Amino acid sequence: MARLAGVSEATVSRALRDLRHVAPETAEAVREAADRLGFVASRSASALATGRPKAVTVVTPALTPWFYSSVVEGVDAALRQAGWATSLVNLGEAGGQRRRLTAAELHAGNASAHIVNGFGLDEEEQRVVREVREPVVTVGGRVAGVRGIGIPEAEAARLAVRHLLDLGHRRIGHVGGDREPGLNAFVVGARRAAWAELLTEAGVDPDDGLFVSGGMQLEASRAAALRLLAGADRPTAVFAASDEAAYGVMLAARGLGLRVPEAVSVAGLDDLPFSAAFGLTTVRQSPAEQGARAAALLLAELGVRRGAVSTAPAPVELVVRTSTAPPSRSVPDRAPGATRG
Repeated sequence: MARLAGVSEATVSRALRDLRHVAPETAEAVREAADRLGFVASRSASALATGRPKAVTVVTPALTPWFYSSVVEGVDAALRQAGWATSLVNLGEAGGQRRRLTAAELHAGNASAHIVNGFGLDEEEQRVVREVREPVVTVGGRVAGVRGIGIPEAEAARLAVRHLLDLGHRRIGHVGGDREPGLNAFVVGARRAAWAELLTEAGVDPDDGLFVSGGMQLEASRAAALRLLAGADRPTAVFAASDEAAYGVMLAARGLGLRVPEAVSVAGLDDLPFSAAFGLTTVRQSPAEQGARAAALLLAELGVRRGAVSTAPAPVELVVRTSTAPPSRSVPDRAPGATRG
């Protein structure tokens, strides 16, 4: 391989171990030679040679929810490109018997660094993350004292609420999260605070009767939205703290015979794969990109990737669809023959 690449055997070894002091063009020549010869470097051999396993632990509360699975995919793609492995720790939240995150769980994969999905960690689990000696980054939820990659939560919420205000809505409800298990208090708190602040800036009192909590889950949000929308003085628009919560609001409106957006406009935050089919106006974020950025940050710190990696908030974008419109009473706001459920 060294002869084919035109370099020494020592350079081949350094290039395949992604060490810093190999020129990019030389490393590329070595990789091309390895590909032509069908050579696959042994991760275990590399670990023995460097004393550092070429793996990053990814801790996730569950695998089925969109945000968690997208983060894992983003991390894994970035690590595989660098020749590193993903060591997955699934706490099994979706199965109903979630394991507590402990130091033993975190180090089960014998990894050199760790990426932790920040949603839903209790105080003891956050302490475990803070005390890790290896490099660690959180994604999607803050842990005090630990670097994190995520979106600007308040700015994302403000995009959705500002859109509703610009359409002419003033009585805007919020279906979000509160203190339910599995929620990051910073995330739900920032989104709720942004909603309240924008209403206040617009001269509207964000009274407690306009907020209900559905834990950012579909069914609980549907039940919460039924209470919010059933009264005669219902809001003309609702900002949901997640797309899943927004689906619940739209289902509740349907159950009450209320048209969307004629009777009530609905805006969410996430841009889940089904949101376009729902016609949901929402704020788009990319958890896969956040996972990839977290992996790149750790690889740079470990000396595998050259150059600085930004820790600035990941971008968000308002996506306007058919679930929002100006408030109007010029058309029937209920489906024909519908009654309150």
